Amino acid sequence: MTRASTPQAPGWLSRSAARQAFVVTLCSADNIDAALATLDEALGELTISTRQRLDGNRCALTIDCAPARAWTLLQELRRRLQASDVYLQPESTPPVRLLICDMDMTIVAAETLDEVATVLGMGERIAAITARAMHGELDFDSALRERIEMLAGESEQVFHDVASQLQLNPGATELLTAAKAAGVHCVVVSGGFAQVAEPVARKLGFDEVYCNHLEIVDGRLGGAVHTPIVNADYKCRILQQCARRQGIGLVECCAIGDGANDLPMLRAAGLGIAYRAKPILHAATSCHIDATDLASAIHFMRLDSATGT
Repeated sequence: MTRASTPQAPGWLSRSAARQAFVVTLCSADNIDAALATLDEALGELTISTRQRLDGNRCALTIDCAPARAWTLLQELRRRLQASDVYLQPESTPPVRLLICDMDMTIVAAETLDEVATVLGMGERIAAITARAMHGELDFDSALRERIEMLAGESEQVFHDVASQLQLNPGATELLTAAKAAGVHCVVVSGGFAQVAEPVARKLGFDEVYCNHLEIVDGRLGGAVHTPIVNADYKCRILQQCARRQGIGLVECCAIGDGANDLPMLRAAGLGIAYRAKPILHAATSCHIDATDLASAIHFMRLDSATGT
């Protein structure tokens, strides 16, 4: 994808101007040694205090610099390492204790409502509405209601059929396995539907699932969605509520998503990761996974340290 030229600055940039230790996490989809050579060149006069090779084409190292220098370095590395994903964060950042993920195009490799529509012969019409909603061009609630009204009278079974054939995005299983091993509370919050979101959550071991619920009449879609609709504001509220129940601050939370309706929760979380995101979300966030897969989030969350890998 095309990377945003002016991504949102990370929250840590405004918290302190003091020189401090930063962890540089590099995840490459290509030659890790070539990526490391570029990284070393970009570091210039900065001293590396620790360097750790992680699993696969990934590494982490620690440098000492001012936050403004770290932000400049991050932007430079992204320009020069197009086949890699990289992030910088203060070494003092608290460990992640809650992970909240979007489902469609984040955990699973599909917009599930579009898949249902394709089976029913309405794929192009509904996918066009979905795309505009995910790019922030349409009101999410209205777009969702419009698409479900178009499916009125169809069998509920089609959702179960689509759920049974869904493919997980690469790295999703590894991410949940690592998060659970590190004691992280895992939540999926989806603008999709219970017939799909609940089995996906069970399969991966999420602790909680929040999603939309369809009106069903005698096994067929009634053409409506029960309230509350899981939209951008609802997703952010769920993040806040889950954090309170866990007795943790938002700085200890990580949110992962791909679309415009994920933006508030990514901004609210201490670490917001935009996964192969739509332009509006990509430009409004500072941590991105564009070139690699969801397993990179393990290292951006620094779960490798928590689990000793």
